[in-house]
Amino acid sequence: MYNEDRNFDTDQLLKEAFTSEPEFKLSENFTDLLVKKVEKRFAWTQYIREFLIYLSVILGIMVVSAALAFVWYNAKIDSWLAFLTTNVSLVVGINLLLVFVLFADRVLLRYFMYRAEME
Repeated sequence: MYNEDRNFDTDQLLKEAFTSEPEFKLSENFTDLLVKKVEKRFAWTQYIREFLIYLSVILGIMVVSAALAFVWYNAKIDSWLAFLTTNVSLVVGINLLLVFVLFADRVLLRYFMYRAEME
């Protein structure tokens, strides 16, 4: 059985809220400011997500290449570790430079172009 008394208070409150005038006033450019904030947040998340996708694809290609080198060319892990340990600063520096260039290209450059377009 449906109990009409149970929903009476909620229905009355909703009816009153929708028919009465609000107690506050929004600025005339409220929607424009809200849209700009939402666009900015969406742009940042989109740019970061795209950067992470590119980075994961590049890392995946590197892992597959290393696995193929071990399988097809009989590469030895001892020689790779010796190369990495003797040239650790060079390897880390090149990798950090590549990640920074990718980040600057996929995130920073696009965001600053978007920001200049909005102003």
